[in-house]
Amino acid sequence: MKKVERFREHLRLGNYRGAFAEALRERNPFRRAVMIAEIIARSYREEFVPQLIEALEEIKSPKELAIAESYTARAFYALEMERDGERHFQRAFEELRRMASPMETAEVLGIIGKNLVLSGRYSDGLKAFRKAFDTLQSARAVYSEVVSGLVNLARRVEMSAEEIPNEIALKFYELASDIYESLGFKLQAREIKEKMKTAEEVFKRGSLAVTELLERGDVDRALQMARFLPPGERAVAMLNVSYWLFIHDYSDLAREVFNDATEMLLVGKFKAREGEIEAVAYKFLRVGKLNEAMVLAGLLRDERRFSELMGEIALTYARRGEVEQAKELAMRIGDILIRDKVAKAIREVEETRVTPGPRTPPEPDLESDDSNREGGEGGSLDADREN
Repeated sequence: MKKVERFREHLRLGNYRGAFAEALRERNPFRRAVMIAEIIARSYREEFVPQLIEALEEIKSPKELAIAESYTARAFYALEMERDGERHFQRAFEELRRMASPMETAEVLGIIGKNLVLSGRYSDGLKAFRKAFDTLQSARAVYSEVVSGLVNLARRVEMSAEEIPNEIALKFYELASDIYESLGFKLQAREIKEKMKTAEEVFKRGSLAVTELLERGDVDRALQMARFLPPGERAVAMLNVSYWLFIHDYSDLAREVFNDATEMLLVGKFKAREGEIEAVAYKFLRVGKLNEAMVLAGLLRDERRFSELMGEIALTYARRGEVEQAKELAMRIGDILIRDKVAKAIREVEETRVTPGPRTPPEPDLESDDSNREGGEGGSLDADREN
């Protein structure tokens, strides 16, 4: 596995120290700075900042420094250190003024715009994108390079729109549509307008619109709509999409959506709706997706919710015959009363699974036919009737 692939895998698994170790192995200071900034933006850990600043100081190229400064600014915004973040965004724009190539200036403006959006500065991000568009339109460069720059900018603007959970996203879509139309790309412009309609519907109706689409089996549009929900609602909606995909045998895509949703819940700075997460976890449990149910249980901070859910998962393992796994899970239950109740239920399941050996029937008493009728099978049937 290559260095970048290992770094991405560590990030995906939430192994931030592993990702940091990979970043420190990177000799190029620009790439190292971007990697460390991304770790900070995901982990919210201030301890990695000194190495980030050290990497920044080693960068000499104005283009690379402008980009790295914008990633650093985003990292500080993630740490809720807005003043430091603002200072690094200012430095990014200062480095931008040192650049001579309009094409490179537009490219860097697009990256700065994206990081402004990811820092919650939507209006400033939109201004940066518009400036990049104007710069490309007036650039004296090879036509194919200008077209490539405009297409990349339109995609970046479109992707940024999907990070915005309110009506401001529509302005980004309008800009992306304008860029495509300036190129004569009518199909792409139409697709953007369709996304705008989808976004408008979500802003009006919320997660109910996503639920209805799932009920109709329109999973692609449901996923698209979920992007426009506020982060907490978006994560829960994506979990429901993942559940739908699992029960309809789209396992690979289901796991991908599930991982994206849980990553949002793990690293997102928003209040998770525990009742909704718990409800989805029980849905996964009912269809036998125990690993997914356990992952969601781990996201519950309410001890009683966690204990009850883990108890049900443990009992399901016990009924499957995986008693040792069930006992191990039961030991993780924090609520003592629930833990004892689950442990008792597991023992009962274990006892019922013990199959007794074959019993030898008694020899018939051939000497007394009357005694057979009174105390044998006939007698037991009579007793059954009386009971």
